[in-house]
Amino acid sequence: MSNAQYKSLLNTLVYQIENKELKINTKLPSISQVAAENKVSVATVREVYKTLESKGYILSQQGRGTFVKYDKELNNRFIDSSFFMKLLKLTEYRAMVEPAYAAEAARQAYKEEIKQIVESTKIMHEFAINDKPTYEEDLRFHQLIANSTHNEFVIKSYANLQNELRIMHTYPKKEEMIEKAVHYHEMIAEAIANRDSDAARMYMLSHLNDKTSELATYQIMNSEN
Repeated sequence: MSNAQYKSLLNTLVYQIENKELKINTKLPSISQVAAENKVSVATVREVYKTLESKGYILSQQGRGTFVKYDKELNNRFIDSSFFMKLLKLTEYRAMVEPAYAAEAARQAYKEEIKQIVESTKIMHEFAINDKPTYEEDLRFHQLIANSTHNEFVIKSYANLQNELRIMHTYPKKEEMIEKAVHYHEMIAEAIANRDSDAARMYMLSHLNDKTSELATYQIMNSEN
């Protein structure tokens, strides 16, 4: 493998991704196709793809291909320490209040509201397995739970947080992180459907604590690069 060819191809792809010539969720050509187009070895392209994936630029999915998973503007904003602290404080706040919302929803939700909460988990699951964005359905799930408390102050305060909550989805997530979020949603929904307020509270707290760990891990990994 030629080191010069490796660096040249790597720099080209990084430039194209960071300058949005290759936009987020774009499917990249196969390794053999890139090798042929750039007149380099398959081994060179394979190493370039490995490097890009380790740095969070792309994500390879077995049987589906390789996709761009990087947005320079959002990543730079997230890595900024003040922005990171804002997200961390937001998640801490959610961990203070949302477990109580889930517990109250388990006690107060109407049957139709429970049906919507359960259906939301199915929609998010379908989005996840088809590599579609899940963040809007994620937000809807938590808003449905807030609505199900039937407390006007809870509903209003959570609705007012929507813009801040969308910021939580501005950093790239690995597939297993999304899968974990879907699993937590399913457990929370099941607890609410069973009118088990203690379980609903516990699963929501675990879900949000996991988000805190996810944020910290992502920030540490990027600060080391």
